[in-house]
Parts: sequence; structure tokens; C-alpha cells
Amino acid sequence: MSTSLTSPQGGIGPRVAKKSDTYVNDIVEARSRLKEATGRVTATREEKQRRLSQILADKDNYMVRLGQGMIGPIQLKLRYQGMVRNVLLEDPLTPGVPVVYDVLDEYGQAYVLSGNEGEVRVTPFEGKKVPVRLFRIATFPQIKKEDLWYLRVNIVEYAQDMSKQAIMQQEDARLITVLEAAINNYAVDPNHVVSPTHIVNELSGYVTPDSLYDLVGLIEVHQLEAARLLMNPIDYRDLYKWDINQTGWAFKDRVVAGERIIQFGGFQVQRSIEIPQGTVYLTPSPEFLGVFPVMYSLDVEENHTPEKFHKGWVMDELVSEIVLNPRGLGKIVKA
Repeated sequence: MSTSLTSPQGGIGPRVAKKSDTYVNDIVEARSRLKEATGRVTATREEKQRRLSQILADKDNYMVRLGQGMIGPIQLKLRYQGMVRNVLLEDPLTPGVPVVYDVLDEYGQAYVLSGNEGEVRVTPFEGKKVPVRLFRIATFPQIKKEDLWYLRVNIVEYAQDMSKQAIMQQEDARLITVLEAAINNYAVDPNHVVSPTHIVNELSGYVTPDSLYDLVGLIEVHQLEAARLLMNPIDYRDLYKWDINQTGWAFKDRVVAGERIIQFGGFQVQRSIEIPQGTVYLTPSPEFLGVFPVMYSLDVEENHTPEKFHKGWVMDELVSEIVLNPRGLGKIVKA
């Protein structure tokens, strides 16, 4: 991701946001160029030593040092995988242009997440347009100066990576807030006359295929298809408890062989610790749900405190999360 707001002329200027896919493509292209030039994707030991010498010669960036151990530290947990960009439609914005989305539905409301976490503004449609106010998500990693010398690992990279994961968790927590508000509000909306509610109560104590099919039926009467299944890791394990009569031998064989369940029927299964335990959310494809506008992507600026012998950074992004069409949302609530 971008690590500077500095323009080519050396001044501070507006940046154009990029989609996450663009960053991935840049990484893939860089690896391809390296392979074309050297015939390898990874650098040799001599090339790494030469790059390390160049880094050490740069006195202004002396903090960027490589871990010298052949075996890294024991990892504490799996890396957090964000889900917002797979649920809402990511929309990189142009600086200086007002953020307004057109709406084609003659009924309903827009659910716009405000800057205060946990607060959702229910906005009636005015002129078929929904104005958006962006909010900032930020984190402030710090490390002790002496850790740069005592530790053999790259503590700078580790701290920044953990902070990026923390920002993704904040994004997902706000996503659940706006989804919950949209589902509960639309369930009692007087214009919602097709199916009275998009909430299924599961009394068995665990998620069953029947409850999924019941919820899908409530969504399909709105001429929409469910595409995403969002689950807490504990509820996700309910899928492994289904018997052979519900899944078939092929499904069970793949599970026993060690394959992870990432799809069931027409659903992509996503799990996150930010999803409340006991609640399963069903969403349509992003183009039928809402948008994730991004004015600028994750940005990193130095924020050192020399008097405390701390090295620090400010990592932030300016975004919003909006549900423009609640008709395809639903949830299962376990007893």
C-alpha cells in the first residue's frame, strides 16, 4: 500500500485512491518483471546482501533492517483476512468531487455509517440521491527504539502489519454495524410487504441447511440471489457437523481430506471474529448491496516521540460503508 502523501514535486498534494485489486496487480507485475530480468522470482543471497548494504548506507532510513535469524519467531496467530471488499463494492473516489450515489428504488432507505462507531444514519431518499460523509479509520503503532537493535526480527514490518490487520478489523466491525441496522430496520419498514422479515430463528442450537434454505427463500422473493455467508468461526464449525444425508459423500470426503469449506451451494463462506457468535449473515453480490467508498487508501506517516525513545507511525484511511439496497440481506439467529 502507499506509504506517503508526498507528490513528485516534493509537496503535499491530493492522492487518487486505488482499488485493492490494483495493489495486488502491482505486486504481481513487479514479480513478473524480476523473473523476466533474472529468470527468478526471488533474489539470490548476493543480491539480498547488496540490497542490505544499500539500506544500511541510507542513514535516513536506518530503521528498515532485515531479520538476521534463519528461523523467524513463533507466530502467535493467523493473519486476519478482511471481508469488507468482498461484501461491498469498493469505489475509489476522486479528490474534490462530492460523494453522491444514485438510487433506483422508489421505496426504502439508505443506511450510511457515520464517523462514530456504532451509529448508523437512516437516510430517506431525496431526489434519488444519497450523499455520503466519509470517516477516518486509524491506528497508531509504536515500538521501543532499543528493540530495533535487540531483536533479530524486523519489528518495524511486524508492527505495521499488525496495525493493517487492526484497521481491517475495524472495517469489518463497522460493516456488521451497518448490516445489522439495515436488516432490523427494513424488517419493520411499512414498504416491506413482499416478505415480512429477513430473520430466521434457529432453535436446534446450530446452523442447519434448512435454516439457510428458509432464509434464501425470503430473499429470492425480492428477485435477488444470496451470494455471501458471513459467520463467526464457532458457528462456521456447524457446517462440519452436518450428516451425510444433508451433504452427500463428496462433501464429506473433501472435508475429511482436509479441504476447508469455502463454498456451500451458491454461497461463498466467509468467517471473521468480528461477526457476533450465534448470528449468521446472508448477503447478495456486492453490486446488489452497497458501496465501500475510499477517498484515500491506507497511508503511513512517521510519528516518532524521541523524548520517550519510541518510534511510531500514524496509519489511516478515509472511507465510508453504505447499504443502498437492504432487500437482499438476511440473518440467522441461533437459540
